[in-house]
Order: sequence, then structure tokens, then C-alpha cells
Amino acid sequence: MMGAVLDIADDATAAALVVFLRAKGAEAAGHSGGRTLLEHLLGTYWITRRWGQSRWLAHAALIHSVYGTDSYERRLLPAGQRAAVAEVAGDRAERLAHLFCVTPRGPLFAGTHGWARDLPPAATGEQQAHGEAATRDELDALALLHMANLAEQARATDGSPGRWLVRLRDLAELLLDGEAIVPPLFVAQLATLSDADESIARTAYLEGVCEEHHEARADAFAFAAACCSVVPEPCVWLAYLSRRRGDDGSARTWAGHARRRLVALGTAWDKRLTFQQWLEIIDTLERSPGLDPPLPPGAVTDPRALFEATGGPATVARSSSRSAAKGYAVPIAPDPAAGRRRFQRYIEALADTGATRPGAIYPDLEARPWHDPTEFPIVGYLESNYPAIRDEILALQATRFHRESERIDRTGDWDVAFLYERGRRHGDACRACPVTTHGIEAFPAMRTAAGLIYVSRMRPMTHITAHRGPTNLRLRCHLAITVPDGDCAIRVAEETRHWQQGKCLVFDDSLLHEAWNRTDQDRVVLIVDLWHPGLSDTEVMLLQALHNYTYRQAERLSRYWSANVAAARDAQDRH
Repeated sequence: MMGAVLDIADDATAAALVVFLRAKGAEAAGHSGGRTLLEHLLGTYWITRRWGQSRWLAHAALIHSVYGTDSYERRLLPAGQRAAVAEVAGDRAERLAHLFCVTPRGPLFAGTHGWARDLPPAATGEQQAHGEAATRDELDALALLHMANLAEQARATDGSPGRWLVRLRDLAELLLDGEAIVPPLFVAQLATLSDADESIARTAYLEGVCEEHHEARADAFAFAAACCSVVPEPCVWLAYLSRRRGDDGSARTWAGHARRRLVALGTAWDKRLTFQQWLEIIDTLERSPGLDPPLPPGAVTDPRALFEATGGPATVARSSSRSAAKGYAVPIAPDPAAGRRRFQRYIEALADTGATRPGAIYPDLEARPWHDPTEFPIVGYLESNYPAIRDEILALQATRFHRESERIDRTGDWDVAFLYERGRRHGDACRACPVTTHGIEAFPAMRTAAGLIYVSRMRPMTHITAHRGPTNLRLRCHLAITVPDGDCAIRVAEETRHWQQGKCLVFDDSLLHEAWNRTDQDRVVLIVDLWHPGLSDTEVMLLQALHNYTYRQAERLSRYWSANVAAARDAQDRH
């Protein structure tokens, strides 16, 4: 679903401001990237709208640099016209825009997180001259405005992706203690993104665009999508490549991922196309088979060519029909309130000290024993790369395996080798299995503290008795590596199924299940935990943030306690 459509006609103040800005010459004034100042102002306005911010803040975004800034010296309007601007934009929006123009951004972009707290008692020189020391709420709004301004214009010189997501995440940290402004939800997914991750994602994406070999392109785009989980364009290209090879189900799945990421991000990452143009490509790739016109033969290796290949001028016409102002009509994310409410209920349940398994059950998730593996994008990768994955896993050194330590009753021997263990990446094992690791890191999988990814080896004549997994947040995917002939199977609830080499099974392991191998050979499977498909994107985003925070706190506490133990030992040794 496209979601609700925003049109500038539904915002009378914004429409009046556009008329005002045109009359003042904003359409003729130049800005970065060869665009006009009006284009930049409108782009920033739309980003704040897509991020779900208040109308007054979006109006401030539409005029945020009209008085010039310390990095954009051209002044469209002198300060003497503030009253005229306020008459159209409103006093609150005009004041924030003026603060944006006169507040130096050096400390902010140098990473000084005290910026928002230091300004109220010590206003800058020009603020003092105008008697405009900002309130805390205004400073939070300024931080959000800087985020939108950065998101709108950050790009490489050719319009391809720039490096700005880590900077945006750092700006969002200024809002953590505030109450007036809520940062966009996707920021939570940037919690563990590093400068290196962002660079790697960008490099992989650009390599994928230029590459002509289908498999190499798919690998590059999948890697980029995994390195940075908020950028939509790698998913767009994966949808296109899936369409090219006739895999319509994967095409729709990847297009769906692309749409959710694009709408949440609120702007294009690869700005060689506009937000609206990327959206139109997604619309085309999400449609049923039998596209009209059909995709052309041959590899498309440029975003503009991709836009033309998926309908180009026709999609522009469709877009223009939605609004008299081309590109002003854009979808916004569906209201995430329902997901937030359910997440809130889950958090409240964590505080229930009387619960026998606090946090084990997430509310209102369907409990179904077996799921269709084709509904999960990672399954296609695992099954198509089965020969390489099998060879990697069977070549693992015996010393990487150890006895499964969970308190689950069993007869016989059950060994495991972890790649991801409740948020912890086992680097040596991942390096030993590059094809396997690429898949689990390139596709949606649960790599947080709630999930496990590992090789499970069940020895001959072994029975793992009926038990339940620790949470219903996840489903469990088994890729069968080696399966002996004979009585070797798994039962979930009341239904028993058998593994088939090279094929995946997906089941809900929060339900009662057991497995057995009553043969004289080993059974080996790769186990990958996946997010439950009943969770919304909003909920997954919030849960990932919660798990990442918990994991980082656990690491810090472990170091803290270890340091104190060492200090206590030193003290004892001295005495």
C-alpha cells in the first residue's frame, strides 16, 4: 500500500509560503547541487512532513535559510522583513527559522552534545542583539531542523549517496532528553552504524550499480542493504534484478522493503533521482507480472536508466496528476501508533515482577506452528547457495563445536557452532563461512540479543525432548545441510516434518517442539532466527533499539565489573 498521500494543497500556509518565496526570488536563487533555493526549501519541508513533525516546524523548514546562515551567506530576505514573513508563516515558525539562521552550527557539527543545553543561558552574539535566547524546546526543534536540512542536501557531487547518516544519528542524540520533539523512528536503526559501515554500504552500492554481471550485482546490493538497514535503493535494485530473472515473489518482497525504507527515511539516499522518482520505480516493480511496458532486455546500470526502463515519462505523468506542483504529492508512512501501543504493552509487561517469563510473550502475535518458507527473502538465498554453504559448514573445524548448553533434556549428543549468539558476532566462525555469513547479514534476520544463528549437529540416536523457545518474537529457519535416511524428523505442536537437504523449514519455536535422529549418521542444519512476520516495521525498529541498548549496557557493565574485580585483587595483593 502506498499509504496516505501528502499534497501541498492540504497545507494552506505552506502553499502561501511558496507563493511568497517565489515573489521574493527563491526560484532564481542558487543553492547546492545546481538546484534553486526554493527546491532546497521545499525538499526540507517535505522531509519534516514525512518524519511526522508538527506543521509549524515544517513551515519553519520551508523558510529555514531565507535570512542566510553561517554556511549559506546569500540572504534572500533581510532581517527587516521578519514581520512580513511571520505574517505568512506564523510567529513560531518564523522565530525558529531566524534562530536557525543566526545560531552558529560549528559546535553542533563538531559533535559537541552540550550544544542544546549551553545556548539558553549563553546566547550567541547575534541572538543577544535581538534578545532571542532560545528555549530548550526551540533548541530541540533546531536540532531536528538541522537533521532535515542535512538529509535534504547531503550527496556526492554527482548526486550519488554521500556519507551523512552517522552525522544525522549524532544530531538525533541531542533530542534524547527532550520532550517536545520526537526524532524519526528510523534513527533507532542507526544506533550501531559506524562510519566504516556507512562507507562500506556506499561502496558496495556503487559497485552494484556499475557491475553488469547479475549475480555480482545482487551480492553487492544485498551487502549494501545489510550494512545499512535504512537505505532503500539497494532494495529497489534487488527488486529489479528479481523481476529480470522472473522471480516475481522476490521482486514484490524487495520492493516492499524498499517502500518501507524510503517512506521512513523521508528522502532519497541516491539523489540522482528524486524521492518521487524512486517511489514510482517501486510502484512499477511491486505490480503483478506482465508489466506494461515490459522491462527491456540487457543490464541497466544507472538510476536514470532504471527510471526510464520502469516507465519514466508515464510515471511522471501519473505523479503530476496527483498534484498541480510536480513532486509535491508524496506518500507518508502509515500511522505507527498501533505498533507503538503494542510495544508499550510489551514494555509494561517487562515490569511485571510476578510474571514467570517476563518478556517472553509479545502481545497479539499469531502462534502458528509452521510457516511458508517462500515468504522470507533469506530462504531464497540460502537454498540457491546451498552447495557453497554446505561445503563451508562441513569444513568447519571440530574445535568450533561444543555441547549445546541449554537446559533441554535429551538423550545422545547435540553439538553447536555459533555464528551469532544473542547479539554477539563470532568473527572466526563468520570468516570461515563467508557465503553463509553474507546471506545472514544481507537479509533480514534476528542478529540481536533475542536471536541465535548457528550450526546444529545432532549425533546418531539422539532425541531432543519437547521444549519451548524463549520468546515468540522470532521464528526459526532450518536449512538442512546433511540429513540421513531413516527416522530423522522434527515435530512442532502436533505436526511432524522431515528435513530435505538444501531446503528450509520455518517454524515457531515458542511452541512445544522436539527433534530426533534415530539413524547411524549425523544430522546437520543451519539455524537462523527471523523476526516474526506479524511485527510491524515500527515494532521491529523499536525492538532492535531496545536489544542493541541492552547489549551495549551489558558490555559496559561487564567491563566495569571486571575492572572493579581487578582493582580489588590489586588492593588485596598490596596488603
